Amino acid sequence: TSQAASIIEAMEAGAQVLLIDEDTAATNLMIRDRNMQALIAKDKEPITPFIDKVRQLYSDYGISTVLIMGGSGDYFEVADCIITLDNYKAYDVTDRAKAIAAKHPSQRQGEGGQQFGNITQRHIQLPQFDTDRKSAKVKTQRLTTLTIGREEVDLRSLEQLVETNQTRAIAQVILTWQQQHRSHILIELLDDIMDWVHLGDFDALTPYPMPDLSEFRSYELAAVINRLRELKVLSATSGSR
Repeated sequence: TSQAASIIEAMEAGAQVLLIDEDTAATNLMIRDRNMQALIAKDKEPITPFIDKVRQLYSDYGISTVLIMGGSGDYFEVADCIITLDNYKAYDVTDRAKAIAAKHPSQRQGEGGQQFGNITQRHIQLPQFDTDRKSAKVKTQRLTTLTIGREEVDLRSLEQLVETNQTRAIAQVILTWQQQHRSHILIELLDDIMDWVHLGDFDALTPYPMPDLSEFRSYELAAVINRLRELKVLSATSGSR
């Protein structure tokens, strides 16, 4: 599913915490209860539910998950801490939830294997944007579309972007960076660029001073890079971040 792809994308970009809201999550990725397991055998279902990977995500990669869940108590069995919100006040109900899970076990069969699996570190090559004035132009259409040269990037699923100055900054950075450093390990590219961004030194990442740029995070930068249609993957190696 697209949510599974987003999780892997975030992991490759160096995320240490995943924030997931049940209301906007894919149900078939989040849970597969015992009744569905009994009806549809594992060899007929290609999706491994997140409930069977969330513990491995932490034990293998040190990545925590904060999950807002109101529709399934199966996660009681795998959660470290369970908090309820009552009249805008938070209460730790971990012990009570664990007792409920012990009394009424889900009786699910684990489908996640022994490990989360390898995360591929990709060696990428940025597209070669023409540097003449016309084709190198950057345009933004609200927060939905970004155009770099002749390439249009669909940003509709990147809800973390909050203003067009961020998308403009990302585009300018990509445009300038590819002229000098086209080939990179993705995570190394993100680290190098964000080192400059955190110093507030956008001028070092653009051909001339631009006052209408806003700071962005490495995750949105990675998301835009991954959505470049002419992005090339030169090689990929398995490893941990």
